[in-house]
Amino acid sequence: MATKKTIRGFGVLAMAVAALLLTGSPRAIAADEVIKMTMAHADVADPTQYVHAGAVAFKEYVEKASNGNIQVTISAGGALGNTASLQEMTMTGEVQASTSHTEGTIAIIYPNIQCLSIPYLFQNVDQALEVFRGKFGQALFEDMRKQTGIRVIGIWDNGGFRNFTNNKREVRTPKDMKGLTIRTMDNPAHMEIVRSLGAKPIPISWAELYTALQTGVVDGEENSIPTFLLGSLQEVQKYMVMDGHVYSQLHMFVNDKWFNGLPKKYQEIILQGGQAAGYAGQRANRVYRDIGRGICIKAGVQFYDPTPAEIAQFKALAQPPVTKFIREKGVKDPKWVDDILVASDQALIKLGYKKK
Repeated sequence: MATKKTIRGFGVLAMAVAALLLTGSPRAIAADEVIKMTMAHADVADPTQYVHAGAVAFKEYVEKASNGNIQVTISAGGALGNTASLQEMTMTGEVQASTSHTEGTIAIIYPNIQCLSIPYLFQNVDQALEVFRGKFGQALFEDMRKQTGIRVIGIWDNGGFRNFTNNKREVRTPKDMKGLTIRTMDNPAHMEIVRSLGAKPIPISWAELYTALQTGVVDGEENSIPTFLLGSLQEVQKYMVMDGHVYSQLHMFVNDKWFNGLPKKYQEIILQGGQAAGYAGQRANRVYRDIGRGICIKAGVQFYDPTPAEIAQFKALAQPPVTKFIREKGVKDPKWVDDILVASDQALIKLGYKKK
């Protein structure tokens, strides 16, 4: 697997990046005390990679804004554990801050995040970010904080929109999906999307995905182009259909009890650092998407861009049953499904896009 080699291919982009890890148990902290933090994540320590880019931006902002009174150590590459472990460690306060978190792992502790997995809900990244940086996202993340003890301080793309890839045949319409075995995260909503399109979902961990594709355990998978490249999957996949079925989002967490023990001025710096991380990660993602397709094509991946009519076929098959599934068996409170449907339409209007 040539993950590091692939990531270094983006070295031409000089990205500001940031991440944080915090040590020590939650307690009140004096206003003049030097605070040592650890920000943990499970991805490669490369400043052009969108997870690490966000972590580095956080570190740089927080240390400068606090005049060095907050010192941030980044623990990258899963040195402290995988994403699910880091999520649990952040909940308990064993780790004060972490990132690499997507809706797939968050659903384990906060099922309402599955409202994000309604297929073909967003037309573009701007619409999605408007929803999650606006009133809807603020309400959802506040509910998550109350239920889990985790505070979301930054969000950005987990590569953006997820697309189907496989080694068997070109996919143009849902009928081409029939009979394929597709790797998904262990996310019930994502698995239901695959089923609704006539394929068979098989949950496999990210660490095992490359080998599973290489050996034919599954025919394909579904990920954004940046994530696809992160795993060097262009080496073991032939076809990608740009259907954009789900927008995937990355989250930066802090332990809320630890956060509330900070002086107010440092709380504000941490929150602003999370915003800086989000914008840095977002910039890295946009560059990845812009140049990533060309890298994949050069590696032999064949792309297909569905027409609006073909996308409508995917949406007609997947959105109604999966939305029903999420409402009845995914989220704990179905109001989040209703609210995100309204918020997505409102975001289009606000941004001046025409609904397709």
